[in-house]
Amino acid sequence: MDAGRRAFLSGRRHAAAEHGVAVEIGAACLARRGIECRLCGDACDSAALRFPPTRGGIAQPVLDLDRCTRCGDCVRPCPVGAISVAAPRAAT
Repeated sequence: MDAGRRAFLSGRRHAAAEHGVAVEIGAACLARRGIECRLCGDACDSAALRFPPTRGGIAQPVLDLDRCTRCGDCVRPCPVGAISVAAPRAAT
């Protein structure tokens, strides 16, 4: 698994310099809590959010940063508000 996928699954923020935005999935994500949910992936027209099969568990969202347009279409359908798309935080 590449570093971008690991960071996405762990809830860390992804920043794309060329877009100036970051995508984050928080701990409230239903799939992370063991509940089947793929609404964000269904809403993603660019197919940037995928749910590869997981042996013995719930498939976890994987973000393809090369496909992600940072459009935010995945934000609205999330029933628990776990996804955010925002300007990256300044380093402190």
